[in-house]
Amino acid sequence: MCHYPDLDTTHHPEAGAADAGAGTGTITAAVRALMPTQPVCAEALTLAKAALPASILYHSFRVYLYAQAFLRIFDDDIAARDHPPAEHRHEQEQEYTFRAPPHVLFVACILHDIGTAPQHDSVPERFEVVGADVAARLLRAHDVPDPAVRDVWLAMALHTSPGIAERLGGTVRAVRLAVRADFGSYPAPPPESIPGGADMMSTVRWKLPRLEIEKELGDAVVRQALLDRIKAPAASWPGDLLRAKVADPEWEGVNQGF
Repeated sequence: MCHYPDLDTTHHPEAGAADAGAGTGTITAAVRALMPTQPVCAEALTLAKAALPASILYHSFRVYLYAQAFLRIFDDDIAARDHPPAEHRHEQEQEYTFRAPPHVLFVACILHDIGTAPQHDSVPERFEVVGADVAARLLRAHDVPDPAVRDVWLAMALHTSPGIAERLGGTVRAVRLAVRADFGSYPAPPPESIPGGADMMSTVRWKLPRLEIEKELGDAVVRQALLDRIKAPAASWPGDLLRAKVADPEWEGVNQGF
Protein backbone atom coordinates (compact mmCIF):
# COMPACT_ATOMS: atom_id res chain seq x y z
CA MET A 1 0.00 0.00 0.00
CA CYS A 2 1.22 3.49 -0.86
CA HIS A 3 1.19 6.06 1.96
CA TYR A 4 1.33 9.76 1.17
CA PRO A 5 3.15 12.16 3.48
CA ASP A 6 1.12 14.84 5.20
CA LEU A 7 0.61 17.96 3.14
CA ASP A 8 -0.55 21.29 4.52
CA THR A 9 -4.18 21.82 3.50
CA THR A 10 -4.58 25.19 5.20
CA HIS A 11 -5.13 27.03 1.94
CA HIS A 12 -7.55 24.52 0.47
CA PRO A 13 -11.34 25.06 0.76
CA GLU A 14 -13.14 23.11 3.43
CA ALA A 15 -15.35 20.24 2.41
CA GLY A 16 -18.55 21.44 0.80
CA ALA A 17 -17.31 24.99 0.27
CA ALA A 18 -18.76 26.63 -2.82
CA ASP A 19 -16.62 26.64 -5.95
CA ALA A 20 -16.07 30.25 -7.00
CA GLY A 21 -16.20 29.20 -10.66
CA ALA A 22 -19.39 27.15 -10.42
CA GLY A 23 -22.33 28.49 -12.37
CA THR A 24 -20.22 30.65 -14.68
CA GLY A 25 -20.64 28.51 -17.79
CA THR A 26 -23.06 29.56 -20.53
CA ILE A 27 -24.67 27.11 -22.94
CA THR A 28 -25.93 29.11 -25.91
CA ALA A 29 -29.00 28.32 -27.97
CA ALA A 30 -26.79 27.06 -30.80
CA VAL A 31 -25.13 24.56 -28.48
CA ARG A 32 -28.39 23.60 -26.74
CA ALA A 33 -29.76 22.65 -30.15
CA LEU A 34 -27.23 19.80 -30.18
CA MET A 35 -28.55 18.17 -27.01
CA PRO A 36 -31.57 15.85 -26.78
CA THR A 37 -34.86 17.43 -25.74
CA GLN A 38 -35.92 14.95 -23.04
CA PRO A 39 -36.54 16.52 -19.59
CA VAL A 40 -33.83 14.37 -18.00
CA CYS A 41 -31.24 16.13 -20.19
CA ALA A 42 -32.40 19.59 -19.16
CA GLU A 43 -32.26 18.54 -15.50
CA ALA A 44 -28.78 17.06 -15.91
CA LEU A 45 -27.54 20.22 -17.60
CA THR A 46 -28.99 22.35 -14.80
CA LEU A 47 -27.14 20.22 -12.23
CA ALA A 48 -23.88 20.49 -14.15
CA LYS A 49 -24.15 24.24 -14.73
CA ALA A 50 -24.81 24.92 -11.05
CA ALA A 51 -22.03 22.68 -9.74
CA LEU A 52 -19.16 22.95 -12.23
CA PRO A 53 -16.87 25.73 -13.42
CA ALA A 54 -17.19 26.71 -17.07
CA SER A 55 -14.10 24.79 -18.17
CA ILE A 56 -15.39 21.45 -16.84
CA LEU A 57 -18.94 22.13 -18.06
CA TYR A 58 -17.71 22.85 -21.59
CA HIS A 59 -15.42 19.81 -21.52
CA SER A 60 -18.38 17.65 -20.50
CA PHE A 61 -20.51 18.91 -23.39
CA ARG A 62 -17.68 18.29 -25.87
CA VAL A 63 -17.35 14.77 -24.48
CA TYR A 64 -21.02 14.19 -25.33
CA LEU A 65 -20.51 15.27 -28.94
CA TYR A 66 -17.44 13.09 -29.30
CA ALA A 67 -19.04 10.07 -27.62
CA GLN A 68 -22.08 10.33 -29.88
CA ALA A 69 -19.76 10.46 -32.88
CA PHE A 70 -17.77 7.44 -31.72
CA LEU A 71 -20.94 5.40 -31.33
CA ARG A 72 -21.87 6.31 -34.89
CA ILE A 73 -18.39 5.43 -36.13
CA PHE A 74 -18.57 2.00 -34.55
CA ASP A 75 -22.17 1.39 -35.66
CA ASP A 76 -21.88 2.68 -39.23
CA ASP A 77 -18.27 1.59 -39.77
CA ILE A 78 -17.27 5.08 -40.93
CA ALA A 79 -13.66 4.94 -42.12
CA ALA A 80 -11.40 6.94 -39.85
CA ARG A 81 -7.73 6.77 -38.92
CA ASP A 82 -7.04 4.72 -35.79
CA HIS A 83 -10.67 3.58 -35.44
CA PRO A 84 -10.43 -0.21 -36.00
CA PRO A 85 -13.17 -2.11 -37.84
CA ALA A 86 -15.20 -4.67 -35.92
CA GLU A 87 -13.17 -7.68 -37.00
CA HIS A 88 -10.08 -6.18 -35.36
CA ARG A 89 -11.70 -5.43 -32.03
CA HIS A 90 -11.37 -7.55 -28.91
CA GLU A 91 -13.91 -10.31 -28.28
CA GLN A 92 -15.14 -8.64 -25.07
CA GLU A 93 -15.76 -5.40 -26.93
CA GLN A 94 -17.80 -7.12 -29.62
CA GLU A 95 -19.90 -8.90 -27.00
CA TYR A 96 -20.62 -5.78 -24.96
CA THR A 97 -22.74 -3.97 -27.54
CA PHE A 98 -25.10 -1.77 -25.51
CA ARG A 99 -25.45 1.64 -27.16
CA ALA A 100 -27.13 4.22 -24.96
CA PRO A 101 -29.80 6.33 -26.68
CA PRO A 102 -28.76 9.97 -27.09
CA HIS A 103 -30.61 11.31 -24.05
CA VAL A 104 -29.06 8.68 -21.77
CA LEU A 105 -25.61 9.24 -23.28
CA PHE A 106 -25.98 12.98 -22.69
CA VAL A 107 -26.61 12.46 -18.98
CA ALA A 108 -23.54 10.23 -18.71
CA CYS A 109 -21.31 12.78 -20.41
CA ILE A 110 -22.55 16.05 -18.94
CA LEU A 111 -22.32 14.62 -15.41
CA HIS A 112 -19.16 12.50 -15.75
CA ASP A 113 -17.05 14.97 -13.71
CA ILE A 114 -19.75 16.26 -11.35
CA GLY A 115 -18.24 14.20 -8.54
CA THR A 116 -15.45 16.81 -8.34
CA ALA A 117 -17.91 19.49 -7.20
CA PRO A 118 -17.51 20.69 -3.58
CA GLN A 119 -20.95 19.44 -2.53
CA HIS A 120 -19.60 15.90 -2.98
CA ASP A 121 -16.42 16.43 -0.93
CA SER A 122 -17.73 14.44 2.03
CA VAL A 123 -18.73 11.37 0.02
CA PRO A 124 -16.02 8.74 0.70
CA GLU A 125 -15.77 7.55 -2.90
CA ARG A 126 -13.70 8.40 -5.97
CA PHE A 127 -15.18 11.29 -7.97
CA GLU A 128 -15.90 8.96 -10.90
CA VAL A 129 -18.09 6.73 -8.71
CA VAL A 130 -19.79 9.70 -7.05
CA GLY A 131 -20.76 11.09 -10.44
CA ALA A 132 -21.98 7.70 -11.61
CA ASP A 133 -24.24 7.46 -8.56
CA VAL A 134 -25.63 10.96 -9.17
CA ALA A 135 -26.46 10.10 -12.78
CA ALA A 136 -28.00 6.75 -11.86
CA ARG A 137 -30.35 8.38 -9.35
CA LEU A 138 -31.40 10.99 -11.89
CA LEU A 139 -32.02 8.44 -14.65
CA ARG A 140 -34.08 6.21 -12.35
CA ALA A 141 -36.16 9.22 -11.31
CA HIS A 142 -37.00 9.62 -15.00
CA ASP A 143 -37.91 5.93 -15.40
CA VAL A 144 -34.93 5.03 -17.57
CA PRO A 145 -34.66 1.20 -17.72
CA ASP A 146 -32.16 -0.48 -15.41
CA PRO A 147 -29.89 -1.87 -18.18
CA ALA A 148 -29.35 1.66 -19.51
CA VAL A 149 -28.74 2.99 -16.01
CA ARG A 150 -26.12 0.31 -15.38
CA ASP A 151 -24.48 1.12 -18.72
CA VAL A 152 -24.20 4.78 -17.77
CA TRP A 153 -22.87 3.90 -14.33
CA LEU A 154 -20.11 1.76 -15.82
CA ALA A 155 -19.21 4.36 -18.44
CA MET A 156 -18.86 7.08 -15.82
CA ALA A 157 -17.16 4.99 -13.14
CA LEU A 158 -14.57 3.67 -15.61
CA HIS A 159 -13.86 6.78 -17.65
CA THR A 160 -10.39 7.25 -16.13
CA SER A 161 -9.50 3.53 -16.18
CA PRO A 162 -7.18 2.87 -19.15
CA GLY A 163 -7.30 -0.53 -20.78
CA ILE A 164 -10.61 -1.50 -19.17
CA ALA A 165 -13.26 0.80 -20.65
CA GLU A 166 -11.75 0.43 -24.12
CA ARG A 167 -12.25 -3.33 -23.98
CA LEU A 168 -15.91 -3.17 -22.97
CA GLY A 169 -17.11 -1.43 -26.12
CA GLY A 170 -20.48 0.27 -26.51
CA THR A 171 -21.26 3.31 -24.39
CA VAL A 172 -18.44 2.58 -21.94
CA ARG A 173 -15.82 2.66 -24.67
CA ALA A 174 -17.36 5.68 -26.41
CA VAL A 175 -17.29 7.81 -23.25
CA ARG A 176 -13.73 6.77 -22.44
CA LEU A 177 -12.49 7.57 -25.96
CA ALA A 178 -14.41 10.85 -25.98
CA VAL A 179 -12.64 11.94 -22.79
CA ARG A 180 -9.30 10.90 -24.26
CA ALA A 181 -10.05 12.72 -27.52
CA ASP A 182 -10.82 15.95 -25.69
CA PHE A 183 -7.49 15.73 -23.87
CA GLY A 184 -5.55 14.78 -27.00
CA SER A 185 -4.57 11.20 -26.17
CA TYR A 186 -6.84 9.68 -28.85
CA PRO A 187 -7.77 10.94 -32.35
CA ALA A 188 -10.88 13.09 -32.34
CA PRO A 189 -13.77 11.76 -34.43
CA PRO A 190 -13.90 13.12 -37.99
CA PRO A 191 -16.12 16.21 -38.44
CA GLU A 192 -18.53 14.34 -40.72
CA SER A 193 -19.46 12.06 -37.83
CA ILE A 194 -20.83 15.02 -35.84
CA PRO A 195 -24.18 16.68 -36.71
CA GLY A 196 -23.45 19.84 -38.68
CA GLY A 197 -19.99 18.67 -39.69
CA ALA A 198 -16.95 20.94 -39.74
CA ASP A 199 -19.00 24.15 -39.48
CA MET A 200 -20.68 22.95 -36.29
CA MET A 201 -17.36 21.86 -34.82
CA SER A 202 -16.00 25.36 -35.42
CA THR A 203 -19.03 26.76 -33.61
CA VAL A 204 -18.53 24.33 -30.73
CA ARG A 205 -14.87 25.30 -30.34
CA TRP A 206 -15.91 28.94 -30.19
CA LYS A 207 -18.93 28.51 -27.90
CA LEU A 208 -17.32 25.86 -25.68
CA PRO A 209 -13.73 27.11 -25.24
CA ARG A 210 -11.21 24.92 -23.45
CA LEU A 211 -10.26 27.65 -20.96
CA GLU A 212 -8.03 26.00 -18.32
CA ILE A 213 -9.71 22.60 -18.24
CA GLU A 214 -6.57 20.57 -17.48
CA LYS A 215 -5.57 22.77 -14.56
CA GLU A 216 -9.04 23.25 -13.10
CA LEU A 217 -10.02 19.58 -13.31
CA GLY A 218 -6.69 18.41 -11.88
CA ASP A 219 -6.90 20.95 -9.07
CA ALA A 220 -10.48 19.92 -8.24
CA VAL A 221 -9.53 16.25 -7.95
CA VAL A 222 -6.51 17.02 -5.77
CA ARG A 223 -8.48 19.43 -3.57
CA GLN A 224 -10.86 16.62 -2.68
CA ALA A 225 -8.04 14.13 -2.18
CA LEU A 226 -6.33 16.44 0.30
CA LEU A 227 -9.54 16.51 2.31
CA ASP A 228 -10.05 12.73 2.20
CA ARG A 229 -7.35 10.40 0.89
CA ILE A 230 -9.93 7.67 0.27
CA LYS A 231 -10.91 9.65 -2.83
CA ALA A 232 -7.48 9.02 -4.37
CA PRO A 233 -6.49 5.34 -4.22
CA ALA A 234 -2.81 4.87 -5.02
CA ALA A 235 -3.35 2.92 -8.25
CA SER A 236 -5.79 5.38 -9.82
CA TRP A 237 -5.81 8.61 -11.81
CA PRO A 238 -6.79 10.66 -8.73
CA GLY A 239 -3.96 8.90 -6.91
CA ASP A 240 -1.51 9.91 -9.65
CA LEU A 241 -2.61 13.54 -9.35
CA LEU A 242 -2.29 13.50 -5.57
CA ARG A 243 1.14 11.91 -5.75
CA ALA A 244 2.33 14.63 -8.15
CA LYS A 245 1.01 17.34 -5.83
CA VAL A 246 2.71 15.80 -2.80
CA ALA A 247 5.99 15.51 -4.71
CA ASP A 248 5.96 19.18 -5.73
CA PRO A 249 3.50 21.10 -3.51
CA GLU A 250 4.65 24.53 -4.72
CA TRP A 251 3.89 23.78 -8.39
CA GLU A 252 1.10 26.07 -9.63
CA GLY A 253 0.72 24.89 -13.24
CA VAL A 254 -1.27 21.99 -14.67
CA ASN A 255 -0.83 19.04 -12.31
CA GLN A 256 2.24 17.13 -13.44
CA GLY A 257 0.39 13.83 -13.10
CA PHE A 258 -2.39 14.90 -15.46
